[in-house]
Amino acid sequence: MTHLTPGDTRTIGPPRPFDAAPSGQREFHTASCRLDRDRLQAGIASRRLELTRLECALVTACENAARRGARRGVRIGDRETWDRATWQRYLDGASRLEPEYGPRMRQLLREIDQLTRLAELPVGR
Repeated sequence: MTHLTPGDTRTIGPPRPFDAAPSGQREFHTASCRLDRDRLQAGIASRRLELTRLECALVTACENAARRGARRGVRIGDRETWDRATWQRYLDGASRLEPEYGPRMRQLLREIDQLTRLAELPVGR
């Protein structure tokens, strides 16, 4: 709660207990704090889908980089056939593309972790 002082500066006071709310204000209800597990699961699923799409796009771009200049016996779909130069082109592509894909992928992983921990909280009765 913010209070005005005589010098017209603002100070922060301690919060008022919920039962001390002035008349006309809504009181705190525990029902309004319940976690909607369906919404949490939907949020997790949507972020996992976006993460999967980003991973696929990154792998495709790296495979395209590996394909350039590959010798005849290399089949991009079969990594057992890749030689050292093909792997190096793949890794160079990944390094080059990391600034484009990495930050969003890490953010999605953090959000998935946070939402998962929320969804796993025990339900109070």
